[in-house]
Amino acid sequence: MPITIDNSIYDKSGRLLFCSIEKFVSDICEGNHCFICGRHPEGVSFNKEHIIPNWMLRLVNIHSGDIRLPNGRLHQYGRYTIPCCSECNTLLAEHFEKPISKALGQGFSGLRAFVEREGTERLFLWMALLFVKLHLKDKTLLENPDIRLGRSYISDRYDWSTFHHMHCLIRAHYTGAKIGKYVHGSILFLEVGNSSEDKSFDVSTITNAYTLFIRVKNIAIYTVFDDSGISLEAIEPVLSKITGVMNSAQARELAAELAAANIHLKTSPSFGTRMSNTDGDNLEIIAFHPEGEAKFFPKNNKLIGHIKRYMLENFCQTTMHHTREEALELLSSNKYSFLFNNEGKFVTGGCKENPQPARSE
Repeated sequence: MPITIDNSIYDKSGRLLFCSIEKFVSDICEGNHCFICGRHPEGVSFNKEHIIPNWMLRLVNIHSGDIRLPNGRLHQYGRYTIPCCSECNTLLAEHFEKPISKALGQGFSGLRAFVEREGTERLFLWMALLFVKLHLKDKTLLENPDIRLGRSYISDRYDWSTFHHMHCLIRAHYTGAKIGKYVHGSILFLEVGNSSEDKSFDVSTITNAYTLFIRVKNIAIYTVFDDSGISLEAIEPVLSKITGVMNSAQARELAAELAAANIHLKTSPSFGTRMSNTDGDNLEIIAFHPEGEAKFFPKNNKLIGHIKRYMLENFCQTTMHHTREEALELLSSNKYSFLFNNEGKFVTGGCKENPQPARSE
């Protein structure tokens, strides 16, 4: 079938193999088409896809709990859904949710066995799916519910075209696209402490760094989607100093370190899709990986501090040395660390119920 005027590609049966940037933005991000197959609700039955999978809500018992949105407001997890066609919803469950729910349901050892058995590709693509769903939901959520202040949505701040690569990734199971070399971004999973003070689930996106962090009980999973794994290599000096089990605050700080590494990356990879003919045969998502050693911008403590404050603000408390406001100011300057003490040594915190930040010069 010929390539369409917007450069999308369908197979002979009308199946959308490659969704162009233009179509992705107009039909998916600004429209109401299925975010996997691209079909319109008038032509196929739709139902609700839980952004945080239903099985996970049951696992950590948070159906009635709330997620904090980018505008600071709360939204109940049980009602945190986006539309998806019924066929694609079923396909997502079969390809992602069943195997991953089984692995995570068995705890850290279950996830480790899953990755040892089949590698990280399915887990990486599942994290990309969560990231895309989290942001697509924002197109329906008002920035301020008081419409007297203007009718703007959380997603108005997004450049949807920059999400196109991740959209291609989450459709690979549907299109049959091969994932090429260097397409995988950074992915890391670690065992963390789960104290009596912690909630059993945590999730955070650092949108501009295309980074997602989730914690399910004692499992923390970190993913950067557009760096070809470079950010994980960049924070190896940080990882090498983590000599024990992290607590919940430390787990979040590590996510901030990973996101900051990606934002500092000067020579970022780019991505594309190739095929052997205009019928979309041998579809493959590819990376254009910069040659030579990765290059980074000079360290910007204000930028790093901004990310760390976003991730760790709720953990800052008044101490004998600082008020909460003083602690937040130091955190914003990247002068506080929950991970390491003043000597750069890991703060043993896996079971610490009241984590306190340490001053870091």
